[in-house]
Amino acid sequence: MRSQDQTNDQLLLELIQLKNEIRDLKNAKDEHIKTTEALSQERGLYLDLANALPSGIYRLRVFSEEGLVEEKWSSLNDAPYAVEFVNDRFCEVLNLDRQEFIRNPGVINDFIFEADKAEFVKKNIEANLNTIPFKWEGRFIVKTQLIWVHFESVPRRLANNDIIWTGTLNDISERRKAEQLINSKNQELEKLNAEKDKFLSIIAHDLKSPFNSIIGFSEVLIEQVQSDDLESIQEYAEIIRNSSERAMNLLSNLIQWSQSQTGRINFNPKYFEIGDIINEIVLLFSEIAAQKSITIIDKSPVKLPVYADKAMISTVLRNLISNAVKFSSPGGRIYISAELIHNEVKISVRDTGVGMTQSVIEKIFRIDTKYSTPGTQNETGTGLGLILCKEFVEKHKGKIYVESEPCNGSIFYFTIPCNANPENIVMGKNQISYN
Repeated sequence: MRSQDQTNDQLLLELIQLKNEIRDLKNAKDEHIKTTEALSQERGLYLDLANALPSGIYRLRVFSEEGLVEEKWSSLNDAPYAVEFVNDRFCEVLNLDRQEFIRNPGVINDFIFEADKAEFVKKNIEANLNTIPFKWEGRFIVKTQLIWVHFESVPRRLANNDIIWTGTLNDISERRKAEQLINSKNQELEKLNAEKDKFLSIIAHDLKSPFNSIIGFSEVLIEQVQSDDLESIQEYAEIIRNSSERAMNLLSNLIQWSQSQTGRINFNPKYFEIGDIINEIVLLFSEIAAQKSITIIDKSPVKLPVYADKAMISTVLRNLISNAVKFSSPGGRIYISAELIHNEVKISVRDTGVGMTQSVIEKIFRIDTKYSTPGTQNETGTGLGLILCKEFVEKHKGKIYVESEPCNGSIFYFTIPCNANPENIVMGKNQISYN
């Protein structure tokens, strides 16, 4: 009986132990489920965070024996690394299929712009050789479009000498465009500043000459007044007057040019008849043309409306006609015409004067090479007139250019907006001769 009681007690004890073990297993299972759920939640949060970032994120394992082999970094099928993770943004930037990239990471080399591949390989080998951070900017061809990307990653060497690289990838195409635009603008500003500095030094030199003449001949004139040499007084007075006019013209043109550069000249376009302006300016130069027996022939239409700033266009025409008279020999001819071409008025001033070489043509509109030559009767100029013409024509979104050959005269052309109905244009022809 006692033996049976012992057996029952033993079974009862074993049952209790079994219940405890079942309870412990159940608790362990519950803990495992909780841990698994927590890990799954954390992984989900990690993936959500990684995929929500605006940068591409990647993790690579570079194999110790292969990371320094140049050919492998260029290979399309035998890359020296394995992809352990890339986020959505990484695949989006490079238009990569995630599984294909993980399966064959060398496919990325097919996207690198050919001229940038050598630097990409060199930077990778240096970073793996010295276990230093990797930084590289270069060009990729993605969906037939050229983009700029920036890679940046940090290394961690493992016990087996493999290196884990964790880094970011960013599309910097817009930043690069902005940098290129800024660099271009800076270069343009540097060029303009250099041109203007040179131009102003030329102007300063040119101003000294007439003022030196004025001062010098004024002193001589005082001496001649004291000796009552009327003939010399008249000669020196004319020299002083001419020098004063030259200085005044130079200053006047310089003021106009500086105002155009600083935006202080009001641009006030409106409709007017270009023929009326041409006629006014032809009359303005009538006396000068008569002195050289030059014929001015106006072949412009009687009615041809333009949409422009009247004062600016008058300045352009005055300079062009003045130059035509200046460089025409006595008995020469000047032809002025205007025609409508595709909603623009093209105006030309042609002379039969001395003409220009190609090297001179390349200088006359440039501010850094102010060019001025005496006329056929040694008339002087400021060298600023054509530069002002270019400024004013371009203010109208027009163009100015010249055709010329030595001894065969010159033709200056410029264009301005019209916006007129061609059917309303009345053609005519005027000829004004001063013989």
